[in-house]
Amino acid sequence: VPPKRQLRLIRALRHTFMNVYRRLFSVVLLANLVGMVVELLKLRHLDSFRSLNTSHLATAASANIMVGTMIRQDYVINVLFRTAWLIPHSAPMWVRRRIAKIYEFGGVHSSSCICGTIWFLILTVVNSLNYRSRMPSIGASTLGVTYSLAGILVAIIVMAYPGVRFKHHNWFEISHRFGGWTAILLFWFQIIISLRDSVSDQSLSSALVKEPAFWFLIVITFHAIWPWVFLRKWTFRAEKLSNHAVRLHFDQTLQPFVGISISKSPLMEWHPFATFPAIPDEESGLKKSGGGSLIVSIAGDWTRKTASDPEPQYWVRGFPRTGVLSMACIFKRVVIVTTGSGIGPCLGVMLDAVRQRHVAVRVLWSAPSVLGIYGPQVLKAVQDVDPQAAIIDTRTQGRPNMIELAYNMYKESEAEAVFVISNPMLTRKIVYGMESRGIPAYGPIWDS
Repeated sequence: VPPKRQLRLIRALRHTFMNVYRRLFSVVLLANLVGMVVELLKLRHLDSFRSLNTSHLATAASANIMVGTMIRQDYVINVLFRTAWLIPHSAPMWVRRRIAKIYEFGGVHSSSCICGTIWFLILTVVNSLNYRSRMPSIGASTLGVTYSLAGILVAIIVMAYPGVRFKHHNWFEISHRFGGWTAILLFWFQIIISLRDSVSDQSLSSALVKEPAFWFLIVITFHAIWPWVFLRKWTFRAEKLSNHAVRLHFDQTLQPFVGISISKSPLMEWHPFATFPAIPDEESGLKKSGGGSLIVSIAGDWTRKTASDPEPQYWVRGFPRTGVLSMACIFKRVVIVTTGSGIGPCLGVMLDAVRQRHVAVRVLWSAPSVLGIYGPQVLKAVQDVDPQAAIIDTRTQGRPNMIELAYNMYKESEAEAVFVISNPMLTRKIVYGMESRGIPAYGPIWDS
């Protein structure tokens, strides 16, 4: 493996501290900072801070939260990816390697929501100052709702901080879901009560339709309800692969490159899994006409229980969502690096990329007891895609140097990019190991 390019500080800035996610975060943050400076420049002196236009502050807060809500919607994500797929293989490599980073759109979500909270905190301060000045437009009820909403928004941001989110993921989900719903309800109270107290020369309905925040709030509310309209129970057939993994088969036919989230308790927690299409039965040789499956392996309490005692039915919500591996289809030749049950999502992309976009795929798969855990059908499917696949049984061969193997396979196959699916630590390590040597590399960033 050749040495890494550039100085360590430059590498850290480019590939870690200022990755695409954080660049998008910074762009949204800077745009909002400009807006805040513009509002402050309207003041004659700092003592007149309470004279800031509360309608403008509410509009800025609701606009940011609307953007943060929409960018996480399944249909928006799917449109983003499908638009990126329009890039042909003939496009310049520098264009394709940058477009493939589209999966880091989460930087827009987090920055918009944080900025929306900051705008609302400014509104809270202004309302507090106006209440202390006994302005008739700010009553005790308005201030109480404002404080409650500000507290919930701050709590949601704190729970979404990566260190807290990873350590208390179930609480993160609960705070986002129930806290988000409560925040929307309070936002409605906030805008109605504040307009009721401040408007005297027109009806409440007339005042509402003139407020941009009102229309933004309608969009936010719509997108909070929309995914639940498509809540369904799917039937799954469990295929026990080992004590550590189970394969769940379903009859629904899905589009290529997508995954679904399943749940036993839809109000409490959801677990995303990439899907792959039905593959021929090795014994009968018959091809399945539809349907697909997903692989669940032990990674926590929920997956441990599912692997040992799978349910016949699970809840599925919203639309199947496109993921990072789908961007392999804009390259001519790729190397897919995975470990353990990461072969599940990779298998779907391998099969679909070859069929749909004629992508040449090489596979590097490291897992304990490959045949014993995942079975001959999965193994054959991998080898059908790549007859020269490097499949490493870590129980007999030990843990390999994945960066070295990935680099060598990339060079030997003259690939254009490397895609990685593994645990967070190894994924980041391999992606950084490739990018720091000038190789386009992609993998999940676990930003939610």
